[in-house]
Amino acid sequence: MKILSRVLLVLAIIGLGWAVYNSIRVPVNFENTKTQREKEVIKELIDIRTAQVAYKQENNVHAANFEELRNWLENGNVRSVRKVMELSEKQLQDGMTEQKAWDIVKKARATGNWKEAEEAGLSSIVNGERVSFTRDTTFVNAKEAIFGADYDTSKLGIVPFSNGATFEMDTASVKTSSDIFIRIFEAKVDYDTYLGDLNQTELINLKDRVNQIGKYPGLKVGSLTEINNNAGNWE
Repeated sequence: MKILSRVLLVLAIIGLGWAVYNSIRVPVNFENTKTQREKEVIKELIDIRTAQVAYKQENNVHAANFEELRNWLENGNVRSVRKVMELSEKQLQDGMTEQKAWDIVKKARATGNWKEAEEAGLSSIVNGERVSFTRDTTFVNAKEAIFGADYDTSKLGIVPFSNGATFEMDTASVKTSSDIFIRIFEAKVDYDTYLGDLNQTELINLKDRVNQIGKYPGLKVGSLTEINNNAGNWE
């Protein structure tokens, strides 16, 4: 009987030790995995933001969906300005603007008379070649200009660790105190989408903590209700 009692006591101690160890291990593993996954999710949200900002610069609106955004990256163009020379502080103080400078140089090129441009400090001979204030606008492929030629647009909008789920994305306009409408967008994904295969108790606890403080239970960039300069909720 004494031997049996000792065995049961040892088993109870082992069981208690395992329970204590598990109570520490599970939350730590959950948090580590959450951190690793969110790094990848954030990278994708930043790419979405980068693409949407560029899209709006060229089209004055945000893309309504990811198909539209991907198509523009593959087939659309963005403006690229080639700049030669910058206006000095003195030139700016004297009332020179980039448009005035460019008009003077264009006139010189058309007439072959560079006196005015040279006197204004907008053109000179350097190593036997004429160097002049230049602002040339060209158009380049959107994807190459923004992400590089090797960027895979098919993955834009796909949530990592989600078996192919797509980020939620929408656009809106909000009126400022000056009665000006500003176009905004939001892209987001909830915890369930990219953490749903992890420990459910830890996931529920995480969502409860976030909901209690009135925050979005997941990651998002931008907003549909306020102008936040396209900030991410992790920033």
